[in-house]
Amino acid sequence: MSISDKIKNLRHVGYFVDDVDAALAMFQRMFDLEDEDIRVMTAEETAGTGVFGFVNVGGTELELIQLLSDDVKAMCGNPQAGISHVAFQVEDIEAVVDAMAKKGFRLGYITRNGIFDNGRSKVAYLAPEDTDGHLIELVEPTS
Repeated sequence: MSISDKIKNLRHVGYFVDDVDAALAMFQRMFDLEDEDIRVMTAEETAGTGVFGFVNVGGTELELIQLLSDDVKAMCGNPQAGISHVAFQVEDIEAVVDAMAKKGFRLGYITRNGIFDNGRSKVAYLAPEDTDGHLIELVEPTS
């Protein structure tokens, strides 16, 4: 089975924003979204590292990321507003990561030490040094 057989879909596109509330209001107005179409992870839920807004547009989720912590901003390269990463939903993330490693694609970014299980999904980022600078996230839902 090839790696592409384990890719299920485009899971989401991450987008750095300066103000999650303003970005959510803009997307809500633009795409006629209802309040129930929007999900927010507050600063309290992320231990002060950031605020995340999630909206589904045309079957693809947009993950709006407002970084709050200077340490996290530095770890992310002090990003400007704009596209951060693309995430693919995969089946059997361990097998996909192993297959990617055999092709020379290492884990990197915030998961350089391994696959991260956040309780809802397993997550791995490929090292941007190996992907021509593009940040690619692999996600396997667990719940």
